[in-house]
Amino acid sequence: MKPIFWLILLSLTSLGASFSIRACSYDGQFNNPFTESFPGSLDVAIATQEALEHRHLEAIEELEGQRGLRRASWWLKLMVKQHNNELESVAYIYLVDSHLWSRMTLDSSVDIHSSPTSLNQASVLLLSEATLSALVQNKVDFKKAIELGILKFSS
Repeated sequence: MKPIFWLILLSLTSLGASFSIRACSYDGQFNNPFTESFPGSLDVAIATQEALEHRHLEAIEELEGQRGLRRASWWLKLMVKQHNNELESVAYIYLVDSHLWSRMTLDSSVDIHSSPTSLNQASVLLLSEATLSALVQNKVDFKKAIELGILKFSS
């Protein structure tokens, strides 16, 4: 085969790989919550399912598209406001079930749908939307969520 074919194939493959890091389910992309898109995310997804089965968490309604993104954004903003002290060292928040990245800003707010450019030495908070919902409703605290494995700090 011609070298140009391999160059095009390699370019498309790398484009697809980089897109999968940035795409969340709210972008209309199907994402399996049990995939390891970031180290530790699979553990959090499994722990969330176990917490739901044992009724440590309440199931939430699945919302897609803009409605889901609006709800997740609202919950993220509430969590940052309510739990600012626990998030001091966090650079990014990653919702493992929707693959939604958000970046903590210098003024202690959150930039929703903001993919990391580099995760070198960046602390990431991993959690599911069910955990996020429970946190903002004060049905679980950070300590209990960490014990259950439904919330994880990674650096």
